[in-house]
Amino acid sequence: MITISGNYIKKILKPHMNSFSATELNIAEYFVVLGMDLVNKTLANLSEETSYSEATIFKFVKKLGFKGFQDFKISVASNYHINEERSHQLAVFTDISSSDKPIDISNKVIHSSQIMLESLVASLTNEVLQKALDLITQSKGLHFFGIGASSVIALDTYQKFLRTSIPVHYVADYHMQLMHVSKLTEDDCVFLFSHSGKTVETIRLAEVAKQCHAKIIYLTGNPAGRINVLSDVSIVVETEESVFQSEALAARILYLTIVDIIYLSYLYKDENKNIHSIDTIRQILSTTKEKDEKV
Repeated sequence: MITISGNYIKKILKPHMNSFSATELNIAEYFVVLGMDLVNKTLANLSEETSYSEATIFKFVKKLGFKGFQDFKISVASNYHINEERSHQLAVFTDISSSDKPIDISNKVIHSSQIMLESLVASLTNEVLQKALDLITQSKGLHFFGIGASSVIALDTYQKFLRTSIPVHYVADYHMQLMHVSKLTEDDCVFLFSHSGKTVETIRLAEVAKQCHAKIIYLTGNPAGRINVLSDVSIVVETEESVFQSEALAARILYLTIVDIIYLSYLYKDENKNIHSIDTIRQILSTTKEKDEKV
């Protein structure tokens, strides 16, 4: 049995790692080592074991966004589950229970999203984003594919890039996706989405795209797998559910955020050309909106 308390602590710490002092880094490392045992410790215990004052440790926990050490311990304890137990849970938000009121669930979901978005800021690099932007800029066409829940992300990405000056394509049916990919060339760039990284259909699409020498930008929750190797750019969305759950409920907001970042970067890469494209689309779409009646 593998506990996930360590993963949860790492998730809390990650967004702040770059701002930690040497002392705070030592405390952070000790928290990770303790894992679930942390909930059995008092500030006095930790002070004795780390040789740092109780006030220093208390300030460190406050820096993480908690009201105090007890609040921090409750959060760690509520996120302590065993891998086998989590596989039978209804949702990926580990501290939600059947006794929670809707407003409690609201607060926990929002808090979880905030932590993950902060973690995303810490994990994204200019190098990876720039490489993805270069591939798009050098391509004559963009193609977006996903299976199941990932197809929703692919469609959303397609709908965004449809406003730009570059030709874009989205296909929902898997058999048609395969036929479409088989006709691509080195001038094409394929966006693939698979949270688990194990979707057989998506793996096959990546293989065919690679055979056709098309460029591949891959967004996934799995840092390992065949598609990562085949891709020109692989962006990993790190969440606990990437390991324990197939339902990308919490991660969806991260995928959409990354897509927005890449989309806006491309818009401003060739601002004048894309502004003209967006204005043309807005003008055409204006005919679909009801006109305000003149008084």
